[in-house]
Amino acid sequence: MKTASRRFLVLVFAGTFAAAGVRAGTSDGKAVTATATEEQPEEYKNWIELAIGGVITSGDRAQFEQEHRLPGDQVYGGIQDLHFEGTFDKNGIFSVDGHALWDFNDYNITVQLAKPNFGYIKAGYTEFRSWYDGNGGFFPHKDVFFDPPYPEMHIDRGDAWIELGLRAPNWPEITIRYDHEFRFGQKDSTVWGDTNQTGLLPPFTSTRKIIPSFRNIDEKRDIFSFEASKTFGNTDVLLGMRYEHNTNDYSLNTERGAGQLPPVVPPPGQQRKITQQQNDDVDLFSGHGITETRITDNLWFTTGYSYTTITNDLSGSRIYGTHWDEAFGEPVPTLGSRDHAFIDLAGTARIRENVFNANLFWMPFDNLAILTGFRYTHQNNDSESTFIAEEPMPNTPPFTPTNPEGGFHYGVGFPADGARNSDYNLFAQRLELRYTGIKDWLFWVQGEWEEDYGSVNEFQSIDEEVPLDKNTNALGQTYTIGATWNPTMRLSLAGQYFHRIASYNEDIFSADFPRLVNQDWNVDDFNIRMTFRPKLPACMGSLALVTRYDFVHTSIDGQWYFEGETFSELQTGEIKKHVISESLNWNPLPRFFLQASFSYVLNQTDTPANNIELVPTRLTLKYGFFDYRDVTSGGHNNYRAHSLFSSLQFRF
Repeated sequence: MKTASRRFLVLVFAGTFAAAGVRAGTSDGKAVTATATEEQPEEYKNWIELAIGGVITSGDRAQFEQEHRLPGDQVYGGIQDLHFEGTFDKNGIFSVDGHALWDFNDYNITVQLAKPNFGYIKAGYTEFRSWYDGNGGFFPHKDVFFDPPYPEMHIDRGDAWIELGLRAPNWPEITIRYDHEFRFGQKDSTVWGDTNQTGLLPPFTSTRKIIPSFRNIDEKRDIFSFEASKTFGNTDVLLGMRYEHNTNDYSLNTERGAGQLPPVVPPPGQQRKITQQQNDDVDLFSGHGITETRITDNLWFTTGYSYTTITNDLSGSRIYGTHWDEAFGEPVPTLGSRDHAFIDLAGTARIRENVFNANLFWMPFDNLAILTGFRYTHQNNDSESTFIAEEPMPNTPPFTPTNPEGGFHYGVGFPADGARNSDYNLFAQRLELRYTGIKDWLFWVQGEWEEDYGSVNEFQSIDEEVPLDKNTNALGQTYTIGATWNPTMRLSLAGQYFHRIASYNEDIFSADFPRLVNQDWNVDDFNIRMTFRPKLPACMGSLALVTRYDFVHTSIDGQWYFEGETFSELQTGEIKKHVISESLNWNPLPRFFLQASFSYVLNQTDTPANNIELVPTRLTLKYGFFDYRDVTSGGHNNYRAHSLFSSLQFRF
């Protein structure tokens, strides 16, 4: 079904039930009014809420849309919320919930029939949109910036589903569900193209990868799931399975040599387009079992196990051309000596994973709770692929505009292949204590530990004479301490500190390129929060203020390995972040409230690269002001926006 047709049906469906709900509310309302008494006031269970809003932007509208998930410079609205319910067959329940907002691509409808002590059937449709800014990189030297081919892009996501549930006494609770999900559209990519039009002169390299690129997305997924649960004595047991079939059609569209047009750079060496296509056909099967045993009221034990297998048949190509989506074999006068392409990619991949976990919850005293847990994961990955590699060859006479002197063309392709196998064992433990023995105080302490051991073997027949063979191991530790104090009903103070250590190590037996063998991350995070509810005169309602401050410090140290030598350890990065936030919630009237928030983030990252220098009725009204400044983009992502939104709800 086409997208426009789906949206039209959702709007018609929602509008039909909305109109029916209003009519039903009018007629039922008269009947209720005639029989209602002062002791039993009329209760409205159905409603429809209509809304309208809009945003006015200046600057980079696409950046605003991406950040706030709102369409810019246009009016949007429709049915913000809809609920209608009724009864059938004495105690059966029928309900409809949903919303439909035009020019927002936000649609949702759920219809349900339920029969107590028997079960239910429900179905629905959901669709929403995500926006993306097509801008690429910015080079501050001479303010070099390239406009994207598509400044504003979006992806629509949707799900059509149906679910059946059995809820009969003395029977297991059984749930069967089918979903058809889709994802379609365009989005930006950080795999940027290159240009040498940066204004840099020797001895500096002039080429920089700052050219914007984009991806085309077409993804479909069919999901079947089944779950059954039942209680045996003091133990709850849940068993389930899930099958998915995915078909994905992706393309990455980039550009090389951007801006290199005659007479700036004579051919060859001008711009050319790259289309990298990938198609996936994926099957996933998983099964899981969960138990929860209540040994005593203050001692609980839970276990879980899951098995998952994923297989993928993939295909694709990478083709250079004068335009995107060109067929292979078309002449490319601007082809360069390093424009490697491939066709007829075919491969398979398989992932198998087993996960087991166990948790124990114990309250030895009323004011002390202890939670401990353990998880083990084993994962094995196997993949292999073949393709036809196409390498540029120098042009030969006779020379023509499509076969220029000094240019390149593709010769006879040759087969290439690659494979990878990895096997990992992961262990994780957790211990948490919470204490409430001091009046108005809550204290907690938590520790988490993770160990990872694995091996990796991989090879490729192009540009790698020595296969990669290595063992990996990693250790992660996180320690947290925190407290909350409530000195009065109107004031709450909370603080937390955690320290995280992560060490990644590798034993490399053979490799062809430089490898990072050791890396250590140390993270310190401290935050405090104050919640204050000042006492106001009754005529002013209630007010809540929340103030928070966060400080995060991260240091990164690493070592490299190349040709049998491990280099000395260096600090490769240091990150400092300060975050101050404030929120306000004021309810001057029972049916009226105001919300406001403010946040300031100072994020500083230091790396060795820093030293490189190159020169019945409810009315809602919301208003928002956004001012965004991004120095790293040279101001090309900057925007200002004013947002106004209002909704009106009728209950019946």
